[in-house]
Amino acid sequence: MSNNSNTENKGSKKGLSLMDLVAISAGQVIGAGVITLIGPAISETGLSAWLAYAAAIIMGFLSILPFILISSTLVLKGGEYSIVLNMLGEKIAGIYSVAFITQCLSLSLLGSSMGIYINSIFPNINAQLVGICAVSVFYILNLSGTNVMSGVQNILTIILILSLLIFSFIGLTHVGPQAFDFTSPEFFTNGFGGFVSAISLYAYSTYGQYMVINFSDKAARPKKDIPLAIMISTLIILVLYTLIAIVDCGILPFGEVVNKPLTVVARKIFNPLFFALFIIGGPIMALATTMNSTFGSRANPLYRATLDGWLPAFLGKKNSKDIPYIIYTAIFLVGLLPLIFNLNIKTITNNLVLVGNLLRMVTAVAVFKLPKLFEEQWKESWLHVNTGVFNFLMVLAFASNLYLVYLSLSNLPWYISAVNIVFLFICAAFALMRHSKGKVHIISSVSLK
Repeated sequence: MSNNSNTENKGSKKGLSLMDLVAISAGQVIGAGVITLIGPAISETGLSAWLAYAAAIIMGFLSILPFILISSTLVLKGGEYSIVLNMLGEKIAGIYSVAFITQCLSLSLLGSSMGIYINSIFPNINAQLVGICAVSVFYILNLSGTNVMSGVQNILTIILILSLLIFSFIGLTHVGPQAFDFTSPEFFTNGFGGFVSAISLYAYSTYGQYMVINFSDKAARPKKDIPLAIMISTLIILVLYTLIAIVDCGILPFGEVVNKPLTVVARKIFNPLFFALFIIGGPIMALATTMNSTFGSRANPLYRATLDGWLPAFLGKKNSKDIPYIIYTAIFLVGLLPLIFNLNIKTITNNLVLVGNLLRMVTAVAVFKLPKLFEEQWKESWLHVNTGVFNFLMVLAFASNLYLVYLSLSNLPWYISAVNIVFLFICAAFALMRHSKGKVHIISSVSLK
């Protein structure tokens, strides 16, 4: 397999800036989790939910360390798929790329959350229909091209962060001592087990920033800006999420925030006008930014896999805006399925955590080979560390993902876990069949420059 290729994405000529990438990275994370999951997490662990959020973010960051290190070394035109392909070989990459389709289900989580919030304000509006419409709007927007998507993302993310900061700073002036009372029976309501369960619930909403790696071929300075975008966005979500969770835990009595959305506290601290503005600028923007960036982050690995033959060639057809519109349509349809069947948010979340972390365990193993396979490039990386430190970080990342897999399995009904396992076997069979029939012809998706 050649490491150099002239096969470039036409849409990469202009190049996404660091700001564009931070907006995509942060917007990918700040969404359903901070808006929807705080209330359920309080039911699991009590007022220590804010501490569980901070722990989940740190654990999530550890689990994505491989993406940070490898993105500083190589330009990965196929994002996650390129990591597995170049480090673990064709067959494993094929299985990985087909299984990656499951991550498109995240759109349903976002759509469901959007519906819940709109319905909480306008009870007569059908939440399920809102979710379907929201996913549809961003599907159409993304078909307009990467530059249009990133431009909209920048605006939405700025509004979002400002809104959440205003909520946090105003809310902190109303926070009572109960949010920091470690001795209170309401702080750790279900002991250590409940605290761990809350971390598991939060897990999916804390590490999506790494998905910006799937925009590497569209970045102006990928080896510099992709890892920077991941680290900057991690700092942003650590501050925002922890502050928001403290506010949610520290203003109203315990019984009034359990299993309740963030809007309950927002109504308390804002007058009606500012509450309405917060709903638009906070929850709605949070879900919108994540939904907007999800299409591209899911599409690029699948597109590169299609070029290599793991998926049927017709899926790679592009429109006049250089968008593989059939792949985008497939992502759209897969994302709609849980919405159509009206699955609950907790089930969707734990399902995504399970498969997502299984996939990241594969990438963590793959990145172990980086110093050996790309020795010179790794030595020149601005994030280069010695072998001992590198190996320690990789083991830490693998262990974090393994623990998150365990947590998601413990919170999923057995039949959902079984369905996931069966699906992964189907993915493996499909990929190996394509390979055995000679339909796979690898095109390099890694640039050394």
